[in-house]
Amino acid sequence: MSKIAFIGDRDSVWGFKAFGITALPATGTEEARDAFTAAVKQGHAIIFVTEDVYEACSEQIAEYRDQALPTVTVLPSVKGSRGIATAEIHKAVSAAVGADILSVSGDN
Repeated sequence: MSKIAFIGDRDSVWGFKAFGITALPATGTEEARDAFTAAVKQGHAIIFVTEDVYEACSEQIAEYRDQALPTVTVLPSVKGSRGIATAEIHKAVSAAVGADILSVSGDN
């Protein structure tokens, strides 16, 4: 059993199967929520989700935010980024470091 899962549209997730990652294609809110629940129940330690899945499962994902596992990471889909993944990574790094080190400042 793979300890890493990727949930998202079929085009975004299938390529990751070559790396031994469990691909869980999901179209629509219900499929995304069911896939996320299944990934957690199957014991995946790391769950990658596309931005669409993140929006559909935000309440479920929030339940695990303060737990060590599973770690949920938002990635853009093959359709491109809407900025959600970048914002979530920015928040996580700021919380871990205790400072906003990723902001670009024009004051050099």
